[in-house]
Amino acid sequence: MEFDLNNKNLVLFLLAQFPFASNDELETMLTDYLVENFDFPTHEWIEGLTGTEEETDNWNGYTFVHRINDEVTLFVEFHPQETIYFFNDTYLGNTGGNYRLSLLSWDELQAILQHQHNDYLLLLLLLLPLTIGRSQERTAIEANVRRLLKATALELDEVNVELFTQFIVRHLIFEEEDMNTLQYQENIGFVTNRNHSERSLSNNPVEITAVNKVITQALKLSGM
Repeated sequence: MEFDLNNKNLVLFLLAQFPFASNDELETMLTDYLVENFDFPTHEWIEGLTGTEEETDNWNGYTFVHRINDEVTLFVEFHPQETIYFFNDTYLGNTGGNYRLSLLSWDELQAILQHQHNDYLLLLLLLLPLTIGRSQERTAIEANVRRLLKATALELDEVNVELFTQFIVRHLIFEEEDMNTLQYQENIGFVTNRNHSERSLSNNPVEITAVNKVITQALKLSGM
């Protein structure tokens, strides 16, 4: 499979992995907007990426693998109805019906990706669903999302670039500011008030610590 931003089907599929991406004025979600306004990938194409429902017990979908640094490798598994993320063998989250997202701060994401020069935009698209943004980071997030969208095979006009940007920013930045920050907890590491996260304050502290450990390893080259 051509797994890059030149693959229009792949880009559309990945843009459909943002369950909080909504537009109040249009009263729609990004996924619905994509299906209604673009030639969304066929069922056959999607099965080629995710495997089929009937093969769930013997999953044969595609796994994207990318080494972040000497200690951490990103695995993105494409399953029917969900995309699942790992750093090494540590589960990070998924985009399915029982989604677990809101994991990385915007600063952490940028630090992890800063040395991924040739793959920065593809990795940005893959990891944005897992990212939390703060209101003061909106301008930087918007600029990076616009750059990403303009680099894809979709050839979006300026109206859709701006529309898609605001959809995605809505996924990252919630209206309640206390939902947009990570707080440091002694002996655990960073946690979030968002429930749908492997860093949720309501999770088992041992599990949060394991996730924080592998994120710290992924940040090693960044100096964070």
